[in-house]
This record gives sequence, C-alpha cells and structure tokens, in this order.
Amino acid sequence: MTTQATPQYRWGEGEVSDVRHSPVPINNEDEMVSEDVRHGLPVIIYARWLLIIARFGLPLWNPDGLVTLEVTVVLILGMAVGNFFLHVETARNKPIKKVIVYAASVADIIAVTVVLAMAGSYPSSIYVFYMPALLALSVTFQTRDTFFFSALAIAAYGSVSVVQISDLEVISNIPTTVLAHVLTLAAIPLCGNVYWRLEAERRTREAQIEQLERQVSNQFESLESHSADVKAG
Repeated sequence: MTTQATPQYRWGEGEVSDVRHSPVPINNEDEMVSEDVRHGLPVIIYARWLLIIARFGLPLWNPDGLVTLEVTVVLILGMAVGNFFLHVETARNKPIKKVIVYAASVADIIAVTVVLAMAGSYPSSIYVFYMPALLALSVTFQTRDTFFFSALAIAAYGSVSVVQISDLEVISNIPTTVLAHVLTLAAIPLCGNVYWRLEAERRTREAQIEQLERQVSNQFESLESHSADVKAG
C-alpha cells in the first residue's frame, strides 16, 4: 500500500493566515516606535542636523591635528548618512524600529564622547554638544529612556573628564567645575522630560475627547435611524 505525500499548502491571495500556524513571520508591533516617539522624531532629526553642522565646523575652524580632524570627519559623515536615512523614513511615514532610533541616539553620545576625548584637554567646551542631543531625546522618549540616555552621557563625560584631570598638576577648582557640568547635563533632560509629560497628557486628553465625540455621534446617528424606521413603519 502506497501513501501519497500531502502537497504543501500555500496561502491564497484572499485568505488570512492563522497566526499560530502561519509559516510567514508576523510583524511584531512592539518592535516599532510608539506614537509619542513618532511625534518627537522630527525634533531629534533636526537637532542632529544642527549637531552635525556644528561638529563639522568646529574641527575645521580650530583643528587639533590631522588625526583628530580625520576621525571627526568620519564620525560626522557616518552620523549624516544615518540621520538622512532616518529623515527619509520619517518623511515617507514608514514604520521605524525602536532599535534604529535608540542606536542612533547612542551613536550621538558616543560621537560627542570620542571628540571630547580626542581634545585631550580639560576643561573643554565640547561637552556642550551633549546638551542639544539630550534635550531632543528628553522631549521624544519616555522618562525611563530619557534617564538611561542621560545617565549614559553623564557617565561618558565623567569617565573622559577623570582621565583628562589625572594628567593635570593643579586640580584646585576642577571638582566644582565637574559638578557644575554634571548638574547642567542632568537639568536639561529633566526639563525636557517635564515638557514631554505635559505634551503626552495633552494628546491623551485630545484622544479621549475625540473618542467621546465619536461615540456621541454614533449614538445620535443610531437614534436618527431608529426614528426613521419608526416613521416608515
């Protein structure tokens, strides 16, 4: 007795695949950015363009050496390519994965840290480039993510500063300067996150009002339809 192999079933064009048994991978919405992040993405993108322009102009205006200039230009070009991709995807209203947005934000902090470390002197004004990056992140991401990126930037700045301070002979006013810089870097995302909370609450209220208006409109249309049926009957 011979058995025939069951032909492999293929989903038809008009059929909906079963989520549990479909061989086609299902797109996980949790991997995409939320609506709150989508609203704030233009802030990050335009802030990053300003950072790219400023970082590109600073080493050209006051170069510290050929190697520093080359590394800075490579970092800036890499950031420009990544930001251009993110800008295009946002303009086309395409779904964007969280990992892309988060990786780009980490790259911003790393780029500023590398340039700060290559400056090789303390105090250095390059640390101010952390500020617009953290402000843009704080008005886009939720509190937990803002805290993570802020802590990462402060830790990176502190690590570089400790290395640069250890090479100095006179350190009388340095602890006060470091503390002032750290408090500044912490205050900026804190203020930005307050704005994010207020904006999130406003959008939530607008969504609730819109939903209530839709429910009232549907009930009104239902009553009109019922009245028309009664009159017709």
